[in-house]
Amino acid sequence: MLIACAAVFLLIAGSLGGIKLWRIQQRNQPGILLAFDDYSPESWEENFDLFDKYDARVTFFINAGEPTEFCYAAQERGHEIGFHTITHRNLLECTEDEMYQEAIVPIETFREEGFELTSFAYPYGNYNDQLNEKLLEHYNIVRGAWQCELNLKHNLRHGFVEAMGLDNGLFESQEAYEKSIRDILTGLKKEKGMVICMYSHAIGDGSWCISGERLEYLLQTAEELGLKFYRFQDLQDE
Repeated sequence: MLIACAAVFLLIAGSLGGIKLWRIQQRNQPGILLAFDDYSPESWEENFDLFDKYDARVTFFINAGEPTEFCYAAQERGHEIGFHTITHRNLLECTEDEMYQEAIVPIETFREEGFELTSFAYPYGNYNDQLNEKLLEHYNIVRGAWQCELNLKHNLRHGFVEAMGLDNGLFESQEAYEKSIRDILTGLKKEKGMVICMYSHAIGDGSWCISGERLEYLLQTAEELGLKFYRFQDLQDE
């Protein structure tokens, strides 16, 4: 009887130890916050299967006054809906009331339809400390658009984060893009518990898009290096 009890105890202890180790590994796993801004539902939805292929969940920062069919489709596939103002206004040029109408009023509209907007991306990447202070009263995360930086996951439960652009026009060639992505992600792999935020707009061949080829290179390289794709809401929940 005592031997059986001891065996059960060891089994439970081993299981709990395994769970603890798994949680530590998850907490330390570096990764990528991949986002898409503005509103390009056709090109985004056409690539849902590509995201699934690499187990990538992303955040779409949309311009809309209320949830659209795309929002429901994206949420059903496991992606996050973030916000980017109703009409892509430069908030630095808005009055306080205009800013409130563009960036804050829609939160309740989306909530009533089952979407909890907790992440916000600034149009044009334009912001100041006053805007950060006001918006962080309503969002957990507000995002810029001009820098490549590493962040501890636990620091992104609430606050401001910068992001690196991936648009085609930002790189001289496919070769330059691939070198930049591989160098950045290889460095990220060495950093426990760190994430980098990257974003583009539509998925296509225009200057302010990321091509399908380049998107898949990013997804494939991340998978090869053992990096995880996070939604912004995932870090807020940790």
